[in-house]
Amino acid sequence: MADQALLIVHYLALAVGLGGGIAAGVVAHVAGPKDPALAGAVQVRLARFGFLALIVLWLTGSAMLAGGPGAAALPVWFWVKMAAVVVLTGAAVWMQIAIKKLEPAQRAARAKVLRPVMNAAATLAVVFAVLAFG
Repeated sequence: MADQALLIVHYLALAVGLGGGIAAGVVAHVAGPKDPALAGAVQVRLARFGFLALIVLWLTGSAMLAGGPGAAALPVWFWVKMAAVVVLTGAAVWMQIAIKKLEPAQRAARAKVLRPVMNAAATLAVVFAVLAFG
């Protein structure tokens, strides 16, 4: 039962992270040109929720790994997935730093570069997870 609970929380965090990433892109495209300040504020909120979801993914994933057969028994696709997760995490940390330190215009420019990297890395992580665990 605990394993199922971890997996449920893991999937819910995945939904929040991916959904937030897609929503941030929609906000940038639709609201950004009309009201950059509002779009930026919404995107910051989405980025924070996405980052929290990523932390939950790391915690639940680590807990499931600890309760499993061990790292050596995992298929190669798992490690490819983890490479995508590391890229995603690095970009997400970089975005969180930008949120704290950069002015809105600079932050928007950084997000324009990082958002596609994060979305692609998250998508690849899902694809490779399916290949690893089918």
